[in-house]
Amino acid sequence: MNTKKVYVLCPKGLKTGGPELLHQLVFTINRLNSGSKAYLTYTSETSGETPVEAFHEYIVDSVIEQSQIEDSYNNIIIFPETNLNLMHKFKNAKKYIWWLSVDNFLIMSKLSTFSGYRKERGILRAVKHALIGDLYDTNIAIESADKHLCQSVYAINYVKNLGISDDKIEYLADYINDLYVKNSSEYAKRNKISRVLYNPKKGKEFTQKLIDMAPESIKWVPLINLSNEQVADYLSSSKLYIDFGNHPGMDRFPREAATCGCCVITDKRGSAKFKEDVNIPDQYKFEDKEENIPAILKQIEYCLANYDVATKDFENYRSIIKGQKSRFTEDVKKIFGE
Repeated sequence: MNTKKVYVLCPKGLKTGGPELLHQLVFTINRLNSGSKAYLTYTSETSGETPVEAFHEYIVDSVIEQSQIEDSYNNIIIFPETNLNLMHKFKNAKKYIWWLSVDNFLIMSKLSTFSGYRKERGILRAVKHALIGDLYDTNIAIESADKHLCQSVYAINYVKNLGISDDKIEYLADYINDLYVKNSSEYAKRNKISRVLYNPKKGKEFTQKLIDMAPESIKWVPLINLSNEQVADYLSSSKLYIDFGNHPGMDRFPREAATCGCCVITDKRGSAKFKEDVNIPDQYKFEDKEENIPAILKQIEYCLANYDVATKDFENYRSIIKGQKSRFTEDVKKIFGE
């Protein structure tokens, strides 16, 4: 029997959780050696960018061009939800959509039709994309998929609401970088600085309101343009991480923070609304409304003043996170190892 080939489409040059997970899937399938061979294929619209150096460990000798994809009935092509425009190019291979970010899909779907592209980007660019065949019907693309892989319960809920039947849905989440789990015991022993960490790329407006209304005694530190090692150093030496941005999938930052020993406070957007995706106690989740700011600040002050007690509230979350890599491996084996 011919070896089943799995082609994973991926944007090039983006150092975010989604692209890292796409690289991790290729690595895991090939490491299992279970009858499938996986390849990473960078999508054409980002072909001018440089692959991310941090991801090279996952894909040695596993990168091919789109033109090299064998469109055979025995093979599978994985389309991130932002690349549904490429699905129509393949007629024979099984097509799996991997829902890594529901929110990114909602943004990209606005650019899927001529009228939508014209409204968002202008008539000239709409005409250009129509001529190169880059526009598509999202409903047809979604209905044509053989499987829907979901990185979060938030995504499962969204896909079910689209009318996709349970037999076409598979849970395939992810795991955080080994750096965090491997060193978690050492991180727990570090002295914690009484400061609040946040990602300035997410929920900037509401976070700024918190900062403006907070006592001057609270120290706020944005995490931006840092290596994995630098992020781990900040997280493991601080008491609290907050995230009041959107949660398009099961985000990595809250998990990395908790694993490094931080307490975690989030909003209730996207995946954060689902206990299965962000498994922290209810008193650490708030709707990002102005009337909730006093309560949020009170909880922030509680974490900073009572860290030794508050941090114990996250032990179950940390335990779940540490088991995610082994679950990911089992799920990959179940989906691709047949």
